[in-house]
Amino acid sequence: MGGVLAVLHGRLVEKNPGRLTELTGPLMGMIVLPYLGPVAARKELDRPVPKAPARPRPVNSDPLRELEMRLTYRTVRVLMAVGTHPGVSNRRVGDAAGISDQGQISKLLKRLRRLGLIENKGAGAARGEPNAWTLTERGREVHGAISEQSTRS
Repeated sequence: MGGVLAVLHGRLVEKNPGRLTELTGPLMGMIVLPYLGPVAARKELDRPVPKAPARPRPVNSDPLRELEMRLTYRTVRVLMAVGTHPGVSNRRVGDAAGISDQGQISKLLKRLRRLGLIENKGAGAARGEPNAWTLTERGREVHGAISEQSTRS
């Protein structure tokens, strides 16, 4: 059993572990070999890989689970500020989120924009013009999930 656990652990720590069901035959072969012999182990190796059951995506899936970032306290505060005050500038986001360092706000807003959670509807691209941050559709889903979780707590 130690060998089976070592193989599973090794596969799970890989960046792309693949389907674990592919290991069913080889692992069962390892398990039955000492008890039933090489013929039974070969039968296990020759068995077809079981098909994984198709899992439909739930309609109301958790949008927080699919985020490609860690949600920190500050990130949540910034998202909530943009969701509460659509069209808000960087400075107002910082004030609403309780973050006074404008460099940190700019960095957070840029990361959230890259993730497709917020967009700039203002003339901020022109130097010195104010930004007007709003949530994207995905951002509204995340905002709603955060709001729902905070009301449960």
